Amino acid sequence: MKVGIFLQSANHPRFDRALRYFASGVELLGDEPILFEKDIVYQPCDVAVIFGSWKPRPNIHHIIKNSVVQNAEKFIVLETPLLGRGPVKDIMEDDSYRIGVNGFLHDTGRFNNHMRPIDRWDIIRKKFNLEIKSWNENHDGPIVIVLQIPGDASLRGCNVAEWACISAEIIRNQTDRQILVRMPQISREYDMGWIEKLMTMPGIEMQQGTKANLIPTLEQAYCTVTYTSGMAIESVLNGCPTVACDPGNFAFPISSESVFDINNLKRESRQQWVQDLSYCQWDESEIGIGLPWKHLKNIL
Repeated sequence: MKVGIFLQSANHPRFDRALRYFASGVELLGDEPILFEKDIVYQPCDVAVIFGSWKPRPNIHHIIKNSVVQNAEKFIVLETPLLGRGPVKDIMEDDSYRIGVNGFLHDTGRFNNHMRPIDRWDIIRKKFNLEIKSWNENHDGPIVIVLQIPGDASLRGCNVAEWACISAEIIRNQTDRQILVRMPQISREYDMGWIEKLMTMPGIEMQQGTKANLIPTLEQAYCTVTYTSGMAIESVLNGCPTVACDPGNFAFPISSESVFDINNLKRESRQQWVQDLSYCQWDESEIGIGLPWKHLKNIL
């Protein structure tokens, strides 16, 4: 199988390295990697490999990614990790990546991860010192509405400030619990009309998100309300239920789906979910020996 590695899709040397590791793994397993080092349009191959999500922007890395997505019948995308994430930065410093076929969200990517065994969860939980904590009993705790970076590809065009404001209105009509609106760890400008409207509601506070205050916030909260934020995963792992408002959210299968259910949240078993989630993510050492390639070839 000819596997096209589109290196111009990487906007940082670390991501270029991850793609080259993937090429090494492909070759190690007997397939043919083709490194497209300068190309900014799709070139024919059996399956294409790109780094990161794509947006309608004029940057070279977005141009090639959009070209691949629009023209390749099959492509593999490497994106930010789901488990054990480090601090959120413009250029993430993690050494693990979610790797999927034809998409990077729960409902668009194919990860070959249905009803998987515990082996990869054991590897990942030990590496990042993770555990599945008991569901909380913080019935009087705050409801945390999690903002995301405006324009993030995972939002799929959603105005996240508008979503937060509408969600807060619905919540306030059902409960007088404090609402904590958590800003992302990276500062961005929001649609201030919606933010100003949000702040006129009673019992609303803003929180600047940091890596340091993430777990303490989850330990005190009644629940989180998320769109497609990766914080949904951290929330449910730490025993804080989440309302996952979009099917692209990786916590969607085990979470409440509407803020109208804010007083009747799901608290389901998470063991099989986290085992399946672990089969979406691979670190650089595994990528270099072809483990994700071997795993995904079965569904290509």
